[in-house]
Amino acid sequence: MSFQALLAASPADVQKEITEMDAFMKSLRPLKFKRTADKRKINYISSDYGISYGILPTDPNPTQQFGWYICDRVTKVWYRKTDYFVETLAEIANDKPATAKRIYDAVNICTPCKETPCAAIPYSYSGEDKTACYGRIVLPLGQGDFTDVRVFFQCLNALMEKR
Repeated sequence: MSFQALLAASPADVQKEITEMDAFMKSLRPLKFKRTADKRKINYISSDYGISYGILPTDPNPTQQFGWYICDRVTKVWYRKTDYFVETLAEIANDKPATAKRIYDAVNICTPCKETPCAAIPYSYSGEDKTACYGRIVLPLGQGDFTDVRVFFQCLNALMEKR
């Protein structure tokens, strides 16, 4: 499905948020996200920094997800570059601690799976330890959730500008 088809199939209250998020993600430099779409997902990939962000608006349980593993579509091999999740959360916590906590609470907790080796990523934040399956953060598609994701990527982008 194309981006426009997925947008049209999305709930009306989410369409504006997706459109705004699309413009936002494509504007980030140096992250330079590229957008793709498939039959159920709008995906943004920053290959240079090894992070992806996806919106699954038509799933039975619509979500948005981001994380530090990327799958090469040609080879189907998963790879991971430097992970700035905890560093980004710490920066967000300086001005918006509640936002940082909500994002950390959205870590997709790893459960035993069939992957060998397991792709679980351990994270520690504010005295709490979690293991994220494929380093994924999963949030619903509420307006506040889109705002939290924009804060995260805006902060990550600023950190990358300093490097």
